[in-house]
Amino acid sequence: MNDHITSFNKLATDLRNMDVTFTDGDMALMLLSSLPDEFEHLETTLLHGNDEVSLKEVYSALYCYEQRKREKQRRRSRSSDCERSFSKSYENVEREIQVKIQTQQR
Repeated sequence: MNDHITSFNKLATDLRNMDVTFTDGDMALMLLSSLPDEFEHLETTLLHGNDEVSLKEVYSALYCYEQRKREKQRRRSRSSDCERSFSKSYENVEREIQVKIQTQQR
């Protein structure tokens, strides 16, 4: 997403250098409409019931979305680590029980 925003900002700067001006709201709408389909829900949420959305609001929403996405990935990773750890612990306990059963049977 950072690359997308950087490219968008570069294009906006190039346009300003050619004396093309846009309102903040226009810039926000252009950024929203340039996003991949993955962000369609974000566009809908930001525009629903609003006459105008600011570029700062769009940047903020994108930043928050990316943070939540990374946090979910971290939680999944931790969950997987936990599951592997639990599985190993369970296997160790299972082995210990089998050993105890075998020694009691002797």
